[in-house]
Amino acid sequence: MVSKERRDFLRMSLLGAGSTAALSLIPASIRKAMALPANNATGSIMDVEHVIIYMQENRSFDHYFGALNGVRGFGDPRAIRLPGGHSVWKQPSQEHADGYVMPYHGDSATTRSFSVGGSGMSHQDNLTILNNGRHDRWGHTRELHKRMMHYNANDLPYYYALASAFTICDHYFGSTLTQTNPNRLHLFSGCNGGGKVGGDPDMSNAGNDETPTSDMETDMPFNAFTWMTYAERLEAAGISWKVYQEYDNFQDNLLAQFKNFRNIKDKNSPLYRNGRSWVSEYDSNPANRKRSDGDQLVQAFRKDLAAGTLPQVSWIVPASQLSEHPAYVPPNGENITAKLIEALVDHPEMFAKTVLIMNYDENGGMFDHMPPPLPPMEARDGYSTVSIAGEIKTYESSNVENPGKHPIGLGIRVPAIVVSPWSRGGWVCSEVFDHVSTLRFLEARFGVKDENISDWRRAISGDLTSAFDFKDPNRDWASLTLPDTAGYLARVTRSANGVDLSIPRVQELTTQDDRQRHARPLPYELHANGYEDASGRFLIEFVNTGKIGAVFQVYDHTDKQGAWRFTIEAGKRYVASPWHDVSITGGYNLAVHGPNGFYRHFHSDPVARAGELKIDSSYDVARGKIVLTLENHGTASRTLYVGQSEVYSLDPGQLRRRGYVLQPGDIKKATWTLSASDHWYDLNVTLTDADTFLYRYAGHLETHKASMTDPAIGQMCL
Repeated sequence: MVSKERRDFLRMSLLGAGSTAALSLIPASIRKAMALPANNATGSIMDVEHVIIYMQENRSFDHYFGALNGVRGFGDPRAIRLPGGHSVWKQPSQEHADGYVMPYHGDSATTRSFSVGGSGMSHQDNLTILNNGRHDRWGHTRELHKRMMHYNANDLPYYYALASAFTICDHYFGSTLTQTNPNRLHLFSGCNGGGKVGGDPDMSNAGNDETPTSDMETDMPFNAFTWMTYAERLEAAGISWKVYQEYDNFQDNLLAQFKNFRNIKDKNSPLYRNGRSWVSEYDSNPANRKRSDGDQLVQAFRKDLAAGTLPQVSWIVPASQLSEHPAYVPPNGENITAKLIEALVDHPEMFAKTVLIMNYDENGGMFDHMPPPLPPMEARDGYSTVSIAGEIKTYESSNVENPGKHPIGLGIRVPAIVVSPWSRGGWVCSEVFDHVSTLRFLEARFGVKDENISDWRRAISGDLTSAFDFKDPNRDWASLTLPDTAGYLARVTRSANGVDLSIPRVQELTTQDDRQRHARPLPYELHANGYEDASGRFLIEFVNTGKIGAVFQVYDHTDKQGAWRFTIEAGKRYVASPWHDVSITGGYNLAVHGPNGFYRHFHSDPVARAGELKIDSSYDVARGKIVLTLENHGTASRTLYVGQSEVYSLDPGQLRRRGYVLQPGDIKKATWTLSASDHWYDLNVTLTDADTFLYRYAGHLETHKASMTDPAIGQMCL
């Protein structure tokens, strides 16, 4: 049983940021969800018998969950710095007298924030926003009154409670830097024509030729895709599958764009019955068609649950107005989501062995502060130890704003929540995922490999298994509950009657609750150490001793060049120096960002004589320690100070700041035990005789055990 203190902590975590009403109107069915035991026959992923993939439309992570406590949102203490010195939160813009626009709360109780509309989201739009990784042109279309608006728990009470009851993934990215269809192509087939298929990646909603008609009965001419979908692989392997779809569904069932799923004459064939049929009765007269409220979708889902015929793999595609596309309103999506989860819980024997993966296809133009992991296109961009074949789009025309070779993804970060008996408890999982991760989860469970996924994507994007606890899932989570959505129409009406949405006249930093959440163990063990070589070049050695690949992004804080990106596979290392071809006579100021708050900062000028020093960071995982090895290769004594950030607690007997006198030839070790800070660290190394010298090492030591989220989240200052 869980202690009263533990239950109180979980109850408080459930409230999220800015909400005192998230626990109101609790339905009994959701109380039951938190008490139902998981199928735990083997203590492994093999206990999962059903996987439901439920993708919604066009929302970014910060837009929905940037204010949620514990996730890497608006209180990210290690967000990137923009050229010119502002943080990423101050996006340059002429839409405000300040010359920039900051994220702001779109209060649905007083404004029309639910009807925010979308913004430009083509590949070219996204490339412009990213600006080669600088991430500073969100305002290029003068739409920051839309892009920078976000919600909180008062606006999305069900989703904030859902995230606090189960597991939210705060490093889940779209698959492509563009619109809906290319992202959903990755969900349904592992690629968008690139990947291992090896063709020209499709990067728009238009498909290969023209947008196919939504009239699936007639299937008008369309240059359909021809590579194999994952549904076909499941069919060949004898794994049951089905798409639960409404007729008016934004054409979000991408199977309809593949040749083998078009013009199917035999309506009893598996591809038509499971991939093209609808849950609602089709009426050939458009005048008779009504917008769905989701009831038919839920009833079809309930029918299969009751009969025990839920397929092993399902995709759910709701009606357009329930999809949460910015053309519609989020509470409608909350309501259909609640009904689907309640249907599962009403059949506890099914819920006990089912995983529901809820995600969003792309960001819809909505702001997110975290640049996505990208492969380098050429040597001046960085380096990849793994092939980037299938991850490149080339624009030959001079009529586009960004001609040349460009990465197709990963895309902007999007929300993702894993609902299952193995993911209860309000956890955060910070491994990098994208839409192929859902297919990789199916690979791990059912053994059916998707041959279309590129080598680069497999190296850096996980398989979602880290979001679950299969060994010990049946702890007492009964105190966790979800709010009812019965009042969703009232919330929609209230917002519709509010004032127009506008950027605040006086801009302030958006706040994020600083309470920690439980964090899933991650497969990362990353290192980046900087030093000068004999010729005066500054080098960074990237080392990956973890179990999965990672992308490091490097920023030049002198604003002269960059950014750069380095993909380092598990077990690989690489020494990088693309920032110069000559001696660094002017010094260097480089910041390195990696997954889950990994950060290194190397700053020095010639006065500091940093070339005489060498500092290496390493982990003692077994003892939960980080070790800085300090070396003096000069001819004079040097004094270094190492200090841990005041945000992080210290183990008994440790000093927050320590001095190390290094005589010529000395090698000393600065060892920090990290158990009191939940294995988070933020160490600054300075020199007594050089104010311009600063080396910073920050991140999380993975112990392969569950932990807590970063205590520094929510305590950031501009």
